[in-house]
Amino acid sequence: MARLDPHSYTDSSHPLATHVALTLYFDFAARTIQGSALLTLPAAHTGPLILDTRSLVIHSAVDPLSGKPIPFSFPASEDPIFGRPLSLSLSAQSAALVVFSTTPSSSALQWLSPAQTASKAHPFVYTQCQSIHVRSIFPCQDTPAARFTFSARLNLPRPLTAVMAAARAVDPRDPTAGEAGPACPDALWCAPGRVVEEFVMDRPIPPYLFAFAAGDIAARDVGPRTRVHAEGGAALLDAAAREFAGAEDMIRAGEALFGPYEWGRFDLLVLPPSFPYGGMENPMMVFLTPTVIKGDASGAQVVAHELAHSWTGNLITNKTNEHFWLNEGFTTYAERRIVEVVQGEERAALNTGIGWKGLNEEMERFKDNMEFTKLKPNLDGIDPDDIYSQVPYEKGFQFLWRIERQIGRPSFDEFLKKYIATFKFQSIDTETFLEFLKANVPGIENQIDLQLWVEGTGIPPDAMEPVSAIYSKIVSLANEFKLGKIPKEDEVADWSGQEWELYIENLPKPVDASQLTALDARYRLSESRDYEVKVAFLQLAVSSGCRDYHGEVEKTLKQVGRMKYLRPLYTALVHGTAEEEKMLARRIFAEARDCYHPIAQGVVESILAKHS
Repeated sequence: MARLDPHSYTDSSHPLATHVALTLYFDFAARTIQGSALLTLPAAHTGPLILDTRSLVIHSAVDPLSGKPIPFSFPASEDPIFGRPLSLSLSAQSAALVVFSTTPSSSALQWLSPAQTASKAHPFVYTQCQSIHVRSIFPCQDTPAARFTFSARLNLPRPLTAVMAAARAVDPRDPTAGEAGPACPDALWCAPGRVVEEFVMDRPIPPYLFAFAAGDIAARDVGPRTRVHAEGGAALLDAAAREFAGAEDMIRAGEALFGPYEWGRFDLLVLPPSFPYGGMENPMMVFLTPTVIKGDASGAQVVAHELAHSWTGNLITNKTNEHFWLNEGFTTYAERRIVEVVQGEERAALNTGIGWKGLNEEMERFKDNMEFTKLKPNLDGIDPDDIYSQVPYEKGFQFLWRIERQIGRPSFDEFLKKYIATFKFQSIDTETFLEFLKANVPGIENQIDLQLWVEGTGIPPDAMEPVSAIYSKIVSLANEFKLGKIPKEDEVADWSGQEWELYIENLPKPVDASQLTALDARYRLSESRDYEVKVAFLQLAVSSGCRDYHGEVEKTLKQVGRMKYLRPLYTALVHGTAEEEKMLARRIFAEARDCYHPIAQGVVESILAKHS
């Protein structure tokens, strides 16, 4: 067996499914899904077909044409990262129907009780499948090297509604006897109070972009191609509509830069605070944390990033997670180009400055394992969630920005459009990109050390810190803090959260506790509505031994589940010299754990285990 991907059991000699038809029955009380997956192959296949699974129960496999069983093997033990391979034995068959059920330990699913939702009246469930979690929803070839179209039939309790990263096929309807097949008995499928919703994705996507949510979801149009959905009630929906009102301007800016928008709709779903990421670029239905709603439209930069994925990541996808920078480096570059058009060069420069600081901090984080500072690291046996960092984003951005500076923006823009047009709806690796670069920019390998950028550790010497007036001013004010100077009110009067975030990130570490409390007394940074500012300040406070902020840290860790905030705050607590702070971290996690997504739970458990 030759694996196609170090994070998948998929065999490189086996055909890849081109379409998956799903039938899913949602059992909120049991926190499980009963379902079937009909996988269609490009041609008849004889021999084994290996699928990825994790935390699934496999009930049967049948030939959809004859109804006869398909022999399969399924090991008893499960690898904690990769799960279990399901091996089907096909005999000149081009399709297989697998009947399965999820378990409450599915790492892709978070089930929220009514008490954990904004409405307090209805339950909620949502998915997060990146990087290798869709295998915990249904059996599949869970590698970004595989791309498939899909259809999905969802059976829910009324009055809940569903959304998917797909087009709605028909209006919600009553269940029909027999339509679930072996996935679910009619007694459950057609029980009173159930509703069926159907969706179709007719463009081939990598598995990690599969996504749905179901609950008490309301929606509002904010543009000709964009509707905002939210679970959090009218107030949250109003705030989201205001924050993301400029979505259509961003789509048009992206089309001007990178070519046609290929996905039809660009809808947004604001999830409960437990969502573990800032955003997830699911095509046609981007998932967002409510923490990006800041009241000043600056949260639209997260939307710009997820929109940019519509070209780089969703259209062209990294073949495996070892080439993740092809998704995130390109998208960070594209995001900043869109922000530059819509919000101005200074705003884009601030974004770049925050990224530059973050990249340098990752060098310190990985100082004992510099392999993870490479653009193309070796991830054999490594859970991608464990080493998630800003390196593929910011070092990838720096690489592309270096190429732009070398050949000029007009030439680089022409190159980007050709790159996207050439490889759209494909999954590629770093070598494919480099060959395309050298073929279309002759001699570039003599002008830039491409291998150093891709294979080398650390930050290459020709990477560049951004240059702008506002960026230089903020860094200068941060340096003056070392001399005891707190910015005057007129110096920060026009600052938004992004300026404050950059300022805090550039303050000396550690900071004298009295100086930090004086700064907070003047500007109330620990109480900021902008979580980027609040968490940056609290992280610095904990690292500087300011115990007065432990209460605010606890409150924050119990309010949100975004890993960007959990990682630094839990890490700061366990890195403290006082046992009291380690105990505080363990107690907070024990009390907040059930409100975190399973992916976030695993990340925090890893942080605590390293300092137990």
